[in-house]
Amino acid sequence: MSNDQFTEIAPYYDDLMMGVPYGFWVDYVEALLERVQFTAHSVLDAACGTGNVSEVFSGRGYDVVGTDISEGMIEAANAKNSSVTYLVQDMAELNLDRKFDLAISLFDSLNYIIDVDHLGKAIKRVGEHVVDGGYFIFDVNTIYALAHHFFDQANLAPGRYPHYIWSSEYDHQTRICTVNMTFEVLDNGEPRQFKEVHLQRGHSLEELEQMLIDAGFVTVEILHAYRFRKPTRRSDRVFFVARKEGSRKEV
Repeated sequence: MSNDQFTEIAPYYDDLMMGVPYGFWVDYVEALLERVQFTAHSVLDAACGTGNVSEVFSGRGYDVVGTDISEGMIEAANAKNSSVTYLVQDMAELNLDRKFDLAISLFDSLNYIIDVDHLGKAIKRVGEHVVDGGYFIFDVNTIYALAHHFFDQANLAPGRYPHYIWSSEYDHQTRICTVNMTFEVLDNGEPRQFKEVHLQRGHSLEELEQMLIDAGFVTVEILHAYRFRKPTRRSDRVFFVARKEGSRKEV
């Protein structure tokens, strides 16, 4: 993930995502843990953004650390003044000097890591921060979703800022989706426009499974998002539930 994304939008991100049911996402993760009969007490939220999911987990009694490569997003997270520890760290260079029962990376964060080798390193670093027998749960946008322009959307409703128009282009050879984002926000009551270009890569399920194996995980389930059934070729988002296996030498 490039650190020049989520820059100008960072102070307005929570307004942008106001309609997202963060509690529902945490409910689903907890249901996945119940499904594999695992109880977690500590959570690493890798690519935590402004910390909205971290805050929900913390409010439910978990010991939470959130990390993100974007300084602006972590600044917004720290402004919440909660008990969560937030740190600016590249997922591929995680160094927290502790391990967690559960690692999560939600809201298609792994799609933002478009370099395959870098993604493999990121998953390995996450694995080195998960206890043996612990879990890594994450979601990704599928190749189908990126290729079929699921990113194309807009909000121009009066009074509902930020306004935005997103338009995507997908390269079938590289599997890179380029999303041109135009935002309009209110600064001191005056509208201001800016643009960001976000890149996501469509990772195949097989690629991700192999990266998990290389990181010492075993894939327990791959599920259609928010459901408990296998994905289809038209699934737009999938969740991985992976368990950390023991007896691997750490780097």
